[in-house]
Amino acid sequence: MSGVLGLARFLAFVALFTLAAGFALFVREARSLGPDPAAQAAGVVVLTGGGGRVATGVELLQAGRAERLLISGVNPGSPPADIAAAAGAPTAIFDCCVDIGLEASNTAGNALEIAAWARARSYRAIIVVTSDYHMPRALLELHAAAPELALIAHGVPAPGPLTSPAQGRRWLQEYFKYVAVFVREGASGRTRAGRASPEDPPA
Repeated sequence: MSGVLGLARFLAFVALFTLAAGFALFVREARSLGPDPAAQAAGVVVLTGGGGRVATGVELLQAGRAERLLISGVNPGSPPADIAAAAGAPTAIFDCCVDIGLEASNTAGNALEIAAWARARSYRAIIVVTSDYHMPRALLELHAAAPELALIAHGVPAPGPLTSPAQGRRWLQEYFKYVAVFVREGASGRTRAGRASPEDPPA
């Protein structure tokens, strides 16, 4: 009986250590996918759901880092004028250069909506804007939906997992979601995507 109990304790320790190590690597990867000062492509996409995401996408557009912006996952009840005001942007830039995606309700839906938008415009590369903790999973879903696209990560820094219990839960929840998508993609044989490489220049 003591041998079984000892084995159970050892396996529990291994599982806890694996979880902690994996989470630490996840946090490090997410933090490495922050703002990219060299980000430039024909299109920039924003996955809604976190503070500063839309404003960051608009800033990239206004700075000439992209020609057109897609805001994916917008609530159908949100008028473009309200979104522009919340982002601190003139409505004129929304009228000329911003597309509003209303179909997506989760990250997988964002990826499908973004893939269709990019293909309709023959984009070969896009800048991806979302919170840094969300970026690893967003890149996996986008690569699954559009493996031909070069993805340039431009993460919006979010409070770290140690700043508060609420942030810790947010990061852990995102980590478990990321692991689920990672396992799904690994089982499918698809490879991971990250920042665009020099061999995949922006369109």
